[in-house]
Amino acid sequence: MNDSYFLPLVIKNNYYRLLLLLTILSSSHLFAQRGYYDAPYKRYEADAAMLTNDAAVTSKSFAQADLQSEASNQQCVTLATNNATLEWTIQETADGIVIRYSVPDGQEAAIGIYEGTTKITSLVLTATWSWESLWNNGNPNNVGITNKNAKMRFDEVRYKLPKAIPALGTLKIVRESGTPNIDFVELESIPVAITPPLDAITYSGNGSDLQSFIDANGGKKIFLPAGIYAVNRELYFGNNNTSLLGAGMWYTQINFTNRSSNNGGLRANATDISFADLYLTTHSTSRSNSYKAINGVFTTNSSITNIWAEHFECGAWIAQYNSGGPATATSFTVSNCRFRNNYADGINLCKGTSNAIVEHCNFRNNGDDDQAIWSANGLECSNNTFRYNTSENCWRAAGLAIYGGKNNKAYNLIIKDNLEAGIRISNNFDGVGFNALGTHEIHDITITACGTFNDLYNNPVAAIDIFSAANAGTQVKNISFSNMDIIDSKNDAIAIQKKAGDGIYALSFENITSNGTGKEYPNNNAGNSNWGRGYHVLIASAPNGNGTYCNMVYSNRGGNATTDENTTGKGTFSWTKPSSCSELGVEDFNSKSVLIYPNPSRNNWNFYSANEDINSIQLVDLSGKIVWSSLRVSKTISMDTTSLPSGIYVAKITTESTTKTYKLVKK
Repeated sequence: MNDSYFLPLVIKNNYYRLLLLLTILSSSHLFAQRGYYDAPYKRYEADAAMLTNDAAVTSKSFAQADLQSEASNQQCVTLATNNATLEWTIQETADGIVIRYSVPDGQEAAIGIYEGTTKITSLVLTATWSWESLWNNGNPNNVGITNKNAKMRFDEVRYKLPKAIPALGTLKIVRESGTPNIDFVELESIPVAITPPLDAITYSGNGSDLQSFIDANGGKKIFLPAGIYAVNRELYFGNNNTSLLGAGMWYTQINFTNRSSNNGGLRANATDISFADLYLTTHSTSRSNSYKAINGVFTTNSSITNIWAEHFECGAWIAQYNSGGPATATSFTVSNCRFRNNYADGINLCKGTSNAIVEHCNFRNNGDDDQAIWSANGLECSNNTFRYNTSENCWRAAGLAIYGGKNNKAYNLIIKDNLEAGIRISNNFDGVGFNALGTHEIHDITITACGTFNDLYNNPVAAIDIFSAANAGTQVKNISFSNMDIIDSKNDAIAIQKKAGDGIYALSFENITSNGTGKEYPNNNAGNSNWGRGYHVLIASAPNGNGTYCNMVYSNRGGNATTDENTTGKGTFSWTKPSSCSELGVEDFNSKSVLIYPNPSRNNWNFYSANEDINSIQLVDLSGKIVWSSLRVSKTISMDTTSLPSGIYVAKITTESTTKTYKLVKK
């Protein structure tokens, strides 16, 4: 398009002032890297592969009865015919592969893995750990469930290739038997195996006597060389300063074979216990008669690093349930872990846990809250932090949940493709309620395709779901949300309501973008309700309390909602814009800013600077990859966006006098 088309804007009337204000507000959030951005693997979606021999992409569907509603971006590829094939050109050298798949309940399938035309191996895909029928499986946590759609229909298989596929090489998956459905593959370059630290004691058994070895070497670093260790009991760490170290999560595997409750996993019950570089698996196949991968208390010099845990009741549950050790957990770190395909929580910081940091982790396909803080059993949780984590495909509860306590933080997260809530704040479970002092700070988080009109109990939940109950006090209070991006909410984007108790107090929202709501409408409506669905904000059931908002930007309302905010049920709840709310005005734009329009956009972005030239533009995606750049010097620059995938982008724009960062939304 010719630059002469973009004439200098002359702002003379209220219409253009309003248009400018709305556009600037929609692109004014400063944006940092979110999620597990430095994960060592790269994802290749199945629906983006080259498909041959009748490999077929499913339609995009949010309907819970459809298998693909649990897939990444609600699509997968079905390999129903012989030699149906997916093919990718890989971008980086890799010798580790993870395949997310589904096979019909009770069945198996086989696929061949190829580099180009050379077959590497065959892999068996099993439904052993998938297909949960929660309404009739007898677990006490499932009492009252009325939603009869199967859950956890996907699982994963991993394989270390005998040699790396080079960058720009070809990876193929070829159907050999059964009916596999492929969601995506993740490829990574596996580091060399870790050697024993000089001060470590090396274990040389097969796992059967590992507990005895741990007891005999308390207070030391215990090293497990590469191998698979079968363990038929819980591994208990009751001596201070003991560490269990492996050769790496691709090399050292502990397979817990016991199928009875609390008879597996790693339990810490002493000060300064650490675990690192292990792959943990189990024979358990449900939430019942199972155990946590990691359990117990961790203290100031403790760390949980590079742990990969699958198919347990929970990935990690941090709390004291024994005697003789520290009363509560405090001041430890969890980093670079993968908690996937577990039947309940990814990680729960519970019973007085304080000052913990959970960072740079991936949570996927778990059956309860991925990242939870629960002030249970009369012990308040405080000053804990979740940061730089990715939560995805959680099929029950929320990607992030805070149940009471004070001064907890969550920031720079990605939460996506959850069947229920993205974020839940509630006093719905027994314990210490929300403290009158301090603030829970939640900011710089992207929530995509979360919420539903029918949760496990066929009740509606929002992408951000906030409600009061009467189980831990009667109030939810002191919650701050800022710089949040809520995208393609399946039901409402934000819900604030009272289910019991008093209400919600000192709630604040600032710099919130909600783009797309009601995506699952009219599906997932077991009760044939005619309630409105797809509000950007819903305040219901007349909660007491107060909330404030500033810079709320709404677009693409969907479902059958007829207004962006539904506050008809707010009762006495005060929902106000504070006088301190600062919004950029036209004068700010004229002297300081670049106008970017339209935003959100489907086809193009136009960049316009009123008073000085734009010297450069860099556009990056959420992974930090530069996807477009311009060194052209001009006051007006246009970019064609038709080839960009939908999502959030960040534009770093340098003018003659300043550099600023803007958030852009591609529809």
